[in-house]
Amino acid sequence: MNRKKILVLSDLRDFSDVVAKKALFISNQYKKTLDILHIEEKSFLDFFKEKTQFSLDKCKTILEEKYGSKANVFCKCGDFIPTIQEHIEQNDISALIVGFKRDRTFIEDITDGSHLNSIVRKTNIPVLVIKTENEPVYNNILIPTDLSPSSKKNIEYLASLFPQAHFYIEHYYKAFFEDRMRLYGFDSDEARRFINHYKVEAEHHLDEFIETLSLPDTIKVFSKAKKYLDINTMVQESIEFNNIDLLSLSTSGSFSIFSFDLLEKSSKDVIIFKIN
Repeated sequence: MNRKKILVLSDLRDFSDVVAKKALFISNQYKKTLDILHIEEKSFLDFFKEKTQFSLDKCKTILEEKYGSKANVFCKCGDFIPTIQEHIEQNDISALIVGFKRDRTFIEDITDGSHLNSIVRKTNIPVLVIKTENEPVYNNILIPTDLSPSSKKNIEYLASLFPQAHFYIEHYYKAFFEDRMRLYGFDSDEARRFINHYKVEAEHHLDEFIETLSLPDTIKVFSKAKKYLDINTMVQESIEFNNIDLLSLSTSGSFSIFSFDLLEKSSKDVIIFKIN
């Protein structure tokens, strides 16, 4: 993370200790300033106005004990997303760090408007979602790509954040009508040639895409075109086989339920980059 400040959103739940440990590690590794922001919802404290300052002061004390002198701590009362957006704009923030470790699902988050859902949808800077207690040494990064300009921007941005990493870039293709080949009278060899056509085409398009990337020589790139099956299974297999430390997701416009599903089920930390 090569410029500006990193903003850590802390809700002071149990997982906040893990988030603090990782944020401090990242701050030391990249020599970047940390801002820690805790927000007390205005709609809640409106019922207990006399407790507002006491609550904010108590939260600030707890966070200062967690982070010491290595971060600037802010505790504010207000509407959640507008307060975050205001802090980003006024404090030269280039990335967010948030924690996610709960029993609820992202579908539940979407239906009742969770904070993480809103953060991803309504902020336009990378969001690093802390999901594990592993050391945040991101040497091997898995990057599913649809070969779009947004994906290209995401990969080149990742290179600026992690210039010494190994990038595992995967493109998933579908062999259309594969499940109906026998109905159409194709024998096994004909079906295999038909399916192989899609594989060769996908590999060619992926190679062309890799050639367009502007990456430093310090980054090693491993690319693979894989036939689409179940996306979560495919991603998890790649994570395990390649000893992945970080999953990278990119999107342009709205963040889809499809991407949320990957985020929820990932066994590793996830970085999300939304391209305007």
